[in-house]
Amino acid sequence: MSNKLRLLKEVLIKNIENASQVFIVGHNSPDYDAIGAALGMATISKELNKKAYIIVNDLAQDLDPGVAKVIEDSIDDYQFINLAQYNALADQDSLLVTVDVNKRYLTAVRDDLDKVGSIIIVDHHQETEQTLPATYKYIDPNASSTCEIVAQLLHSFQIKYSKDMANYLYAGLVLDTKSFQKNTTAATHDTAEKLYARGARYEVVSKWRVANFEEDQKLYDLISGFHIIREVDENSTKEIILNNNVIQVYPNILGAPNVSFSINRMKPHEIYRKDMLAKAADKIFSKYAEIAFVLGYTDEETVGISARSKCEVDVGKLLGKLEEIDPTTFPQSKTTLSPICSGGGNKQNAGGSITTSDIFSVEEFLMNLMSEITSVEDNIVSQQENEEPIVLVKKEAEVKILKQK
Repeated sequence: MSNKLRLLKEVLIKNIENASQVFIVGHNSPDYDAIGAALGMATISKELNKKAYIIVNDLAQDLDPGVAKVIEDSIDDYQFINLAQYNALADQDSLLVTVDVNKRYLTAVRDDLDKVGSIIIVDHHQETEQTLPATYKYIDPNASSTCEIVAQLLHSFQIKYSKDMANYLYAGLVLDTKSFQKNTTAATHDTAEKLYARGARYEVVSKWRVANFEEDQKLYDLISGFHIIREVDENSTKEIILNNNVIQVYPNILGAPNVSFSINRMKPHEIYRKDMLAKAADKIFSKYAEIAFVLGYTDEETVGISARSKCEVDVGKLLGKLEEIDPTTFPQSKTTLSPICSGGGNKQNAGGSITTSDIFSVEEFLMNLMSEITSVEDNIVSQQENEEPIVLVKKEAEVKILKQK
């Protein structure tokens, strides 16, 4: 156990024991890492004889089906509340613990942090200017997941937890490491082994992760969908093929990576859950490109971005640049009150949110960011080879001219 984690344990014991009650919250639209870490943290609170509430303010129908199943199966042993209930229960002697999130705008309690006296962050995403104020922050970007951190805490407390809890935590590891293909360290595998010894099984987690047919169709359309428009004149027919997934090559970047940009181009205002954008990015990333950006509206005004990288390009730093941008840079609808522009993550896995009425302006912004990335080594190679500047042109459609018979 590292000294840093040992200090977190001491801070948690002191703050939980001194609190009147504990509230635990993950990010909006919680995934397996957020919900598993929340359940694990509630288990620690119960071990310290303190009442714990898990805040989930999303409607059941808006949750990932697997996450909804985890909540349904846990409801007899753990208390879930919404934002209104939190506001009614919280007092200045209460403790709030955020798991798998450190950005204020990503939590249901973003405007109600002053309801509690103390806040502790436990997360594995990089800290930025958008990080919420806290009494204590434990943020470890080297950890595979927040479930890894919470599982290590449970083991250090020597808490005897259930087989179900082992699976909840294991699901967070499986999700955030893409089945142990990325973001893994020796600590990750050690944690997985201990969870497995306590009853976690991959086949159980896989059943939760099976999406329903309609969701599969929606994801397939986002990744591989296309539409053909035919324009007929006297001499020929034009076929305009509009692909949802556009792949660009960026030879100005070391390794000349293939970069995928996915938008539902025929239904650009289609609304997706954030986890669906992440699933689409994972599928594209594993099959078609070294870098994947998937864009989609997560509500009527907000474009969500899910990014993946398996090359030297750090998508966390790339999307972190969004926090330097004035949100009004992007087109806004007349009804927008408080636009946001935020993003971040780690080298291989990142996300962002932008308030805008034009999703294509976000795609153009990301394409421009990619075209501006050139390492020192790239500059040297270009100078030696006397390469001409590369101009990247956004291709939205392919046009074929068919001669009339």
